[in-house]
Amino acid sequence: MLLSFWRRLNSLRMLGSVIDFVRHPDSLDNALKIAGSIRNSNLSAKMFRHLLDNPSMALLVAENWRPAPIDLDELAGLPKGSLGHEYAQKLLSLHLTPNSLIDPNPIANPQDYVKHRIRETHDIVHVLTGFGVDRTGELGLQAFNLAQNRSPLAVMLLFGGMLAALKHDEPLEDLLLSISRGFELGLNAKCVIAQKLEEGWDRPLSDWREELGIA
Repeated sequence: MLLSFWRRLNSLRMLGSVIDFVRHPDSLDNALKIAGSIRNSNLSAKMFRHLLDNPSMALLVAENWRPAPIDLDELAGLPKGSLGHEYAQKLLSLHLTPNSLIDPNPIANPQDYVKHRIRETHDIVHVLTGFGVDRTGELGLQAFNLAQNRSPLAVMLLFGGMLAALKHDEPLEDLLLSISRGFELGLNAKCVIAQKLEEGWDRPLSDWREELGIA
């Protein structure tokens, strides 16, 4: 009975966070609330199983591989068109620092590892896929994340983002095309977050995209 109560309560919190996101779809706080509401859910457990069954991800976890600290000035000095240079330019243009993208919590188990990996690669995946940081680009990236990672957060953000577009009577054509492209890229590419991307900052984006299967 108590377990059922907490499940219902968590479902209400999840619904409330989605409603807030529909009202204010560009609010990072509302997106983080959705993430918090599904953190320990069965949906997240399925995502972890999917990713940890991937041989490349399982190898990263077994090695406990962690990327080296990021120096944006050093990356910005890499050749134009390289993964590191383009990543640095994106963060600098958004006035972000690498530390703001790192989960400060310790890694105590494989699920923690996956959470860290998803968060620390978010903007790298933006660069690799070419999706922008406007709403159209973000929802395209969430479609990619859903196809790749089975992310329940991606489902919630896609649902909320499309509802918000309808609510505000915004054009849907570009949004739907971006989402369609995200699904297609995600289904056809290797599991991007399971690669040691940070060991290849100096590699051209074209090389990475060819290796990963991102057309």
